[in-house]
Amino acid sequence: MNTVYIGLGTILLLWLTGNLYRKRKNGNKIICVDEDHCTGCLRCVKRCTRRVLETEKDETGLHVVVKYPDKCTACGDCLGKCRFNALKLIERT
Repeated sequence: MNTVYIGLGTILLLWLTGNLYRKRKNGNKIICVDEDHCTGCLRCVKRCTRRVLETEKDETGLHVVVKYPDKCTACGDCLGKCRFNALKLIERT
């Protein structure tokens, strides 16, 4: 039973340190959308847990925009979901 607790504690500790490292590393960055590559597939919008990304429709079609940049933590979860390289991390201004 102790090995189960040790295993769960180790997993929790690794998860917490990974999140802290990611926040420290990307603390001054923000997500940016390249509208030329965005197809409007919405995979990144569904993946964003902070609800930073939203869709916008105009004469060129449906594409993703950064609606709430102050909420973005630059976690990179949406980057992994984009198949078209339409998202990138840039420095906050």
